[in-house]
Amino acid sequence: MKLVSVGLARSIYFFDTNELNPGGKDIFTEVVPAFTEEYNFNVVPQPGGDFKGGMKFANGSFVNKRGETLVVSATIWSDGVGADSFSSTADSDEFLEEALGMLPDLGFAYDTSMIRRKGYLSQLHVKSSVDLGVLNPKLTEIASKLSLISHIPFSVAAVELWPDQTQSNKPANFSLQRKIGEPPSSDRYWSQAGMPTDKHLQLLEEIETLLR
Repeated sequence: MKLVSVGLARSIYFFDTNELNPGGKDIFTEVVPAFTEEYNFNVVPQPGGDFKGGMKFANGSFVNKRGETLVVSATIWSDGVGADSFSSTADSDEFLEEALGMLPDLGFAYDTSMIRRKGYLSQLHVKSSVDLGVLNPKLTEIASKLSLISHIPFSVAAVELWPDQTQSNKPANFSLQRKIGEPPSSDRYWSQAGMPTDKHLQLLEEIETLLR
């Protein structure tokens, strides 16, 4: 399993963000300018905006502990904050920890003990010789029947596993599928998992081993 690129590395810290501002300070004169200056966001929340989907900071730059400059975006919701990068959830975590750590110096009440839980979403593009058809020969039979009826080749190109949908706190669906637009012989795959990037890649490597 070879990593080709990271489509999304999202980290979310869940907590009541109202607790950040017990004094009712104006974030548009305190937080937004400070974050814009520090991370050079191209898109920032504006006073009077519609924040039903969260307060969004987009296309900023962040220098991680390895000295790499990364593109980052962030969103503030009523029940948490999230960060997106295109390198790893470890970098998204590092950005969130740094950005939230700025808040006490700006007069806000952030403390790590406020975080109730963390969530992750990892989307990876990988290269692999895995054949999903070996998962179940009956799926290959179904693909053959479809090919016969439609006169167009069908193949087993995806596997998707869902968490228990009755759970309130559930991760994203796991998916491994041949990249859209690629021929059946392609070794390019897209995968999604509700876990940190490194664990996601490790899981894909284990799946590749199982399917050999």
